Amino acid sequence: MKRQNLNIVIGLLLLVLTSCKTTQTSMIIAENYDEKKNQTTLTLFPYGNIVFPDKWTKTSYNQVSKQHFFTNNDSTTFAVTKNPKDKYPFYKTNQTDNEFVTDFVKWDAEYWEKQGLTVTTIDNQANKGYILWQAKSDEKNVNTIFLFGSKNGLTYNFSGSSKNWTEGKIKDFLVQLFNDN
Repeated sequence: MKRQNLNIVIGLLLLVLTSCKTTQTSMIIAENYDEKKNQTTLTLFPYGNIVFPDKWTKTSYNQVSKQHFFTNNDSTTFAVTKNPKDKYPFYKTNQTDNEFVTDFVKWDAEYWEKQGLTVTTIDNQANKGYILWQAKSDEKNVNTIFLFGSKNGLTYNFSGSSKNWTEGKIKDFLVQLFNDN
């Protein structure tokens, strides 16, 4: 009888221990500028690298949004995030990249609209896996252009703002980042 109870206790203990897995993924994060190639690489292991042209300096990291913020020598700033799609609250199993990126923009745009910013879709290329959009308020001196994209099971959140670059240059930069990575 004691042996049977011991086996039950051990079985229950194993069941409890195996069901207490964490859902967090450990990441190794690094950034590096390669002078010969004139490019900066952000390593987000195990999700891969994001390579962007020219020299950029990492200024901060937002733990909640997982955004890495960079600036260049003319004070242009951009942020980048690369995560699995299933890390987002609106994710659905079997969701296409087109559906996911549409839901992603809707989800984030609602936040910015609640902050009093005007949200505009600039270029809906959801069929290619991304949407360019903008959150702006002259009153609050905010003008950020976003590219939200999804491919290969990963989601990309790029955003940029600049006093020196035109909106067209920011848009081209963000699309190039998505296409190249």
